[in-house]
Amino acid sequence: MGNKPYKIYCAGPLFNPKEREEMQEIASSLEEAGYSVFLPHRDGLEFALLFPMLLQRSLTPQRAREILNRAIFSLDVFQITDSHGLVLNMNGRVPDEGAMVEAGIAWARKKILVIFRTDSRSLIEGNCNPMVLGLADFSFVATHEDILRALDDKFSKATEDVIFSREPHFDTTAKNGKQISDFLAVRRPVSDITDLVIDLFGERTCQTSNDQRENYSRANMQQ
Repeated sequence: MGNKPYKIYCAGPLFNPKEREEMQEIASSLEEAGYSVFLPHRDGLEFALLFPMLLQRSLTPQRAREILNRAIFSLDVFQITDSHGLVLNMNGRVPDEGAMVEAGIAWARKKILVIFRTDSRSLIEGNCNPMVLGLADFSFVATHEDILRALDDKFSKATEDVIFSREPHFDTTAKNGKQISDFLAVRRPVSDITDLVIDLFGERTCQTSNDQRENYSRANMQQ
């Protein structure tokens, strides 16, 4: 199949080898069909890789986690807003909480959204939560082929102004995420990426920590 002018964000559980394998299979099927794909654990920031580098900059573990959490959040928000559609893998006893946030952002930005689900386990008598199903017009698919058919069908029916819209709801966070994405796209060294996330979020996390300490102090003085 020829290349399609659309980018798809793959959202789903990524916390064990089996989950990552399933997400990679979904991404591969999309890429083979001509879609561009962002798969977070493959294309995004690696916590385990960057965390030691941040510690080498004399940051405390807590500060390093705060900076990385902000960087990962910003990059993923940008990638969602930069994508034209999102595939949500709902397999698991309960849906992955991060994927739910990603899907919510995609829905709020009017992205094309398809839910993939083959797991019958559910807290609602075998039915998906309607708040989740509503993100994809109350439907889901159960095969990789159906993911492709659903995406093709939805893109064929959507107008270009919807598909390529860029509404200004998440501009600041997405702007930070774009800077990280640009570094990753040209394969900048890990040391450069580390410096960037410190520049973007280091002062902010420090200010947040100071504000919290001041609030705690005021609370203690009032007691």
